[in-house]
Amino acid sequence: MAEKKKYTLMNTVAVLSVSTLLYLATINASSLAYMVKEFPQYDITTVKLFSTIPSLMMIVCSLLSGKLIQIFPIKKIVIGCAALMFAAGFGTYFVFNLPAILIMRVIYGMGSGTVFPLANAIIQQLYEGEEKARLLGFRAGFGALFGAAVTMVGGWLTSFGWRYAFFGYLFAIPVALLVLFCCPSNEPIKKESSTAKAGEKKYTKKTFYVLLFAVFFNACMMSFNVELSLVITGENIGGASQVSMVASTNTIFAFIAGLIFGSLHKKTQRYMAVISTGLVGLALAILCFAQNFPLFIMCGAIFGLGFGFYNPTYNLLIAGTAAKPKFGSQAIAIYTSCVGLGQFLSPYLINGVKKLLNLNVLRAEWKITAVSTLCLVLGAVIYIIVTGGNKKVSQA
Repeated sequence: MAEKKKYTLMNTVAVLSVSTLLYLATINASSLAYMVKEFPQYDITTVKLFSTIPSLMMIVCSLLSGKLIQIFPIKKIVIGCAALMFAAGFGTYFVFNLPAILIMRVIYGMGSGTVFPLANAIIQQLYEGEEKARLLGFRAGFGALFGAAVTMVGGWLTSFGWRYAFFGYLFAIPVALLVLFCCPSNEPIKKESSTAKAGEKKYTKKTFYVLLFAVFFNACMMSFNVELSLVITGENIGGASQVSMVASTNTIFAFIAGLIFGSLHKKTQRYMAVISTGLVGLALAILCFAQNFPLFIMCGAIFGLGFGFYNPTYNLLIAGTAAKPKFGSQAIAIYTSCVGLGQFLSPYLINGVKKLLNLNVLRAEWKITAVSTLCLVLGAVIYIIVTGGNKKVSQA
């Protein structure tokens, strides 16, 4: 940034509103169980593609996003993505067979996958220092608060029929208008600033450790969202409204985590990765045995705190593992692809473990991911003890 600029409250709100697009798909949090009943001729893993296809598109589109910001201002790309998400999301209401619905999810995923890294990139480009770290936390919280609202709206709409939830994608319109009229303009990012010279090292071993971790951890986290509707409705613990309440509790506590992240990060920098992963593992472990709705609400809160801490923690962490600060944005783009890869592979990895271990028990998916996540926590603790971990997480 050539010079430090002062932005108005509405400028900042518009910048933070980009993160709401990341949570727009939570409008369908209650839909999956009803879709399984709507399309009994398809295997349940195939129906789950409705939830995971956007993650698959994130793998390619988040890398494409890094190229687009070298050509177009981030503001224009975000508006285009919002338009695509609205068209494919709301348009699904008018589609009546599963293959066509999945095609619409591919188109939706193109928009959501492209905009995913931009929610962080626009803050990285416009703000500096502690203000940047604070806004990265607020970004997660702002989006989570929006996610809680649309999840509740989605649950209410689903009570009239699962197709009515697609009306929730109308939310993309005011977000696009807010960005259009209030978001600060920016110049395309110069390609030269992130180009390596011959023989210049771009990433470190820690970069690849974090990327590998991201794949497996996000595969575990995705099971919370995918299985929630199936378990609550399938075991007669509740209906669409109860599913949306748990999902909303998750996003509300992710919002709280985002608000306190800045101050907590100063005190526990090297341990934030363990704290966030540990909270997610604890929530998944309790879900394996929860038999009443209040316990599901409690797990939603714990999971939300873990997810809320995880998002800004790992964005700062992966950027800090790059060999030089100028390669931080590329590291984040690759990391985002690994997040998408883990989320997409989640049902297949979990189903493979189920078959390998012959686990035909209730909530086998959560039992597998709970154990896996707690193993990742143990590995992270051992890493910190042996190596000392990262004494300081970069904010570059």
